[in-house]
Amino acid sequence: MGCRNDMVIYDEFRGEYICAETGEVIEERLVDTGREWRSFEIPSSRERAGTPNTFKVHDMGLHTEIDGTTWVGRRLSELNNMSRIVTSDERKLSRALALANEVVSRLQTPGAARLKEEVGLMLRKLVKSGVPGRRRLGAFVAACIICAAENLDMPVNAREIVNQCGTTFSDVWNALMRIRRDLGIARSRSYNPKTLVLAYAQKAGLPSHVTTLAMRIIEAGRASGTLLSKGPQGVAVAALYVASLLMDLRKTQTAISRDTEVSEVTIRNRYRDIIDGVMIEVTL
Repeated sequence: MGCRNDMVIYDEFRGEYICAETGEVIEERLVDTGREWRSFEIPSSRERAGTPNTFKVHDMGLHTEIDGTTWVGRRLSELNNMSRIVTSDERKLSRALALANEVVSRLQTPGAARLKEEVGLMLRKLVKSGVPGRRRLGAFVAACIICAAENLDMPVNAREIVNQCGTTFSDVWNALMRIRRDLGIARSRSYNPKTLVLAYAQKAGLPSHVTTLAMRIIEAGRASGTLLSKGPQGVAVAALYVASLLMDLRKTQTAISRDTEVSEVTIRNRYRDIIDGVMIEVTL
């Protein structure tokens, strides 16, 4: 008995073509030649087996892990690692990504996984274009981390990054200019102080109600024009300091400066700008 084409359905679990009108099995024991999917939690969820693609490693995560507990396994693992890196560009990218992942991990920044992916994508484009040399590879790694942090609105300590990459500020500056002007991989843009407040509050251990008040202070300061031309890091930390005083937490400028890595001079200057230019009403 024939069955219309629009009534034929495919049962992916049994590998069968079935007629929805009569229930007849038209074809069975079919082999799925597509990707392997498996999920043990939600039946309707289709999660791909294996690790997802990532920019943190030079081969995008498409490699085979070999158990190195035995001598044969260790030898096979060494040969496998040697076969993964063939060209000079792959070796350069592998060294750059290893250094970038190590530096980002030491920064202990919230959202480090996203930062590693962004840095990995930038380094991949740089190596493909043939820009970074072996001698200044650390400078380009530091520049990519700083650019990626700006794109993701993540506060980072540039001095710490430069020191860990073993380079100088002049080399990093030249690398930044090369990335932003010549290649167009990342454009320089300033942080939003409101997004920095969350990260700095977490570093300083301040509660959520202080963070909320600090954001309102920043909104009032930007609306009045007092804080428009000021550095976003100093504005965010100074707003947290003022908010902590209003909430009677009594956290000193020295303590906040130590936790957020923003100088006391900057905090003091932005504190004066907020006190002089922002109208704050306190209800007793």
